[in-house]
Amino acid sequence: VWQLALTQGVLVGAGVGTIFIVVSTIPTSWFSKNQGFLIGLVHSGSGVGGLVLAPLSRFLINTHGLSGSVKTLGLVLAAGLSVISLGMASKPDELFDQEDGDSIDAISSTGDSISEHKASSLAKKRMSVRSFGVRDVRGTGGVLRSQEFWYLNVAVMLAEAGFYVVLFFLPVFSIGIGLTSEQGALITGVANGATIIGRIAIGYVADIVGNINMFFATHFVVTLACLLLWFPAKSFTVMMIFACTFGLFAGGLTPMVPLCSVTLFGQNGLANNVGMLGLGVVLTTAAAPVVARVFYEKIGQNGGGYGTVALFCGGIYFLATLSIFALRVCVSRRLWKKI
Repeated sequence: VWQLALTQGVLVGAGVGTIFIVVSTIPTSWFSKNQGFLIGLVHSGSGVGGLVLAPLSRFLINTHGLSGSVKTLGLVLAAGLSVISLGMASKPDELFDQEDGDSIDAISSTGDSISEHKASSLAKKRMSVRSFGVRDVRGTGGVLRSQEFWYLNVAVMLAEAGFYVVLFFLPVFSIGIGLTSEQGALITGVANGATIIGRIAIGYVADIVGNINMFFATHFVVTLACLLLWFPAKSFTVMMIFACTFGLFAGGLTPMVPLCSVTLFGQNGLANNVGMLGLGVVLTTAAAPVVARVFYEKIGQNGGGYGTVALFCGGIYFLATLSIFALRVCVSRRLWKKI
């Protein structure tokens, strides 16, 4: 077990965490418009990977054994990521400066006093999204001292924990209510597949209504889905409806993390901010499945029903939704404002 903890746990976890920060921050440096759609498109790749790698892993295990399949997948990922990483780079500061200078010159060229005022304001604040957010903070200390960061941090910690618990327990829950293992696997696969569409669609809508607004709306829907669909589910049809709903809305968490960070604190320091948000996730994602397992074994099998896990997840998402709402009110009490 300790060897698994070091390899599949520490090493794989560190690699996945690093990749997440890179793919979450690089696209936002290149595009100031339609960031939600673009980030959603980038993160939809994890859903595609889940659909492809699951059957591929099963095939490799059946043909080459567990050890051979792990080695093969490791080589494939090492080669693929090494090649792809060569084409990834953040936008150079020189291009930011050139774009800002061109924008200032374009405004100043009109010659009227209003345009000159705009140019002066633009020169101070910078037109690029990298330079400002809702909060005018400087450095890591300023971010950590802001209420907005901690509201967002708590929401991400809870939502990420709930996401993994649901995916871990969907097959177990399905078998517990009388479905076959194949049906349980199909339900989990559908939930993963739905995240592909969900991340792109949620990112697109976030560009229209605001990142934080969309973050709240999606997790409010997921809370209702856990409590009103998953908890009373007794049939394959209801479980499939829940899987589709969960995948479509809960999958938007990963693109929402960098998008909300940009909204709050700007592009500057985005990688650092996303990294800090991920520190708490380590604790909650490690603890939540263990707690859910206790509910399942100690309560669920002694007459409480398998719905205890669903109630547990619904409670986690409810607390996450409350934290997002507090964040939204902290930023602005005008609830219809695009933020």
